[in-house]
Parts: sequence; C-alpha cells; structure tokens
Amino acid sequence: MEKIAVIGFDNKDEIIKRYAGKAEFDFDPEYSGKSSEYAYSAAFIKSGQSESVIKCWLGNEHLRIAADYAALICEIDFFLGIPEPLEIERKFLIKNPAESTLAENALCDFVDIAQAYVNRNGERFRVRKRGRDGDFIYIKTQKTKLTEMKRIEKETRITKAQYEECIKGEKVLYKRRWLMLYKEKFFELDIFPFWADRALLEIELKSEEETFELPPFLEVEKEVTQDKSFRNSVLCQLYGIRQK
Repeated sequence: MEKIAVIGFDNKDEIIKRYAGKAEFDFDPEYSGKSSEYAYSAAFIKSGQSESVIKCWLGNEHLRIAADYAALICEIDFFLGIPEPLEIERKFLIKNPAESTLAENALCDFVDIAQAYVNRNGERFRVRKRGRDGDFIYIKTQKTKLTEMKRIEKETRITKAQYEECIKGEKVLYKRRWLMLYKEKFFELDIFPFWADRALLEIELKSEEETFELPPFLEVEKEVTQDKSFRNSVLCQLYGIRQK
C-alpha cells in the first residue's frame, strides 16, 4: 500500500475515508532528514507553505503542490491511478546549467539515480536506485505506451537485493536529477556524465492539455517529447555501463 505525506490540510477524516484500503496517510509528519522524504511514495503540500517546508520535501519522488482540497483530491487520484495509472510527461533538451547555480535556488535539490531496463522471461521493466549520501530507495516500474506523451505506469518499491539481482549483466544509466519547483509546478532536470553541454528537463502532467511555464533561468533548446533518441532507455543502451 502506498504511503503518502499530506502537509497543510485539515481534511484528515475525509481523506482517510475516501482512500480507505488504497493508501496510508501521515498528516504533517515531522521531517527528520532524507529518510523522511524517502519513506513516502508521494508528498502533497498545500499552497502557501514556507519555502523551508517545501525545501524539506523536494527530494521526494512525487512532490506536488495543491491549492485547495479539490486540487489535493485530484492530485491523489492521479497518483493512485484513479481511474487508471497514467504517466503524462513532456521533455525538453536544455543547455547544461551550472550545478552551483542550481544549488543557490531555494526551491531546488538533487538526487542521484542509477537505472536499468530489463527484459527477462517475457517481462520488460525498469529498475531504479534513487537517493543520495548513502540513503537510497529502489523502484521497479512497468510502462505501457499509449502515445509519445502518455503511458500507463505501475511502480512498486523493491529491496536493494532485488535491484542488484535485476541489474546483473545489464547496462546501467547514471544521472543526477535536480528537482525544482517553479510557479508551483514540479520539474525534473537530468544531468548526465556523458554530456558536457546539454541536459534533459521533464515535467509530469495530469493531462495532455495542462498548461505550465518553463523556468526562465534555464536555456531551452527544443522540445523532445516526441523524439525517441532522447528516451532514457535509448541513452542507457548508448552510454550505460554494463554490470558484472
């Protein structure tokens, strides 16, 4: 069952009743370092919280800002795959920014990621190691393509031992993911060790028509949502490091 942090909302009983049997909720959990961020599959924060509160949760794998209760329910429904588990994202090729500049942004943080694409016994999936400073989570993801922008996605947490077994003999793609909020939209900026001058910026949306503004401090070259050559699975085959 998914474990979700909800911060800044008072509708505890309504939320627990609505999602009974679907998710476990902690309301305004005390933050105690990176392990807090990684303990939850998602974190939803009400608009208007201080930058210091938001900064604490930037490393969470699914952080979203919700303006009100209705927006919160919409976000939780989408995360839990109600009515279906979709991934809708757009991707942009950008000029590689200085990480020192990113680090100066109050609403910007990073995690390190290693991931492999596995095809075994008729099953295709991705496994990912995500975290920093020795504190990691491990995730298995299965996707079914609907369009270049939209996929059905199923994610589950796995153990370190399961991850290490899955990557044996596979190519692993390494990257640093910078997580940032701009105008209450969550962006993921991937910097790869094999590219000196470019990086990839992604935003996950709830619909293909959802609007957003790209952060003006990033130099965007072009949108590559439809360009298969910028898929992580392709980059993994080109630049991934084979594991023993």
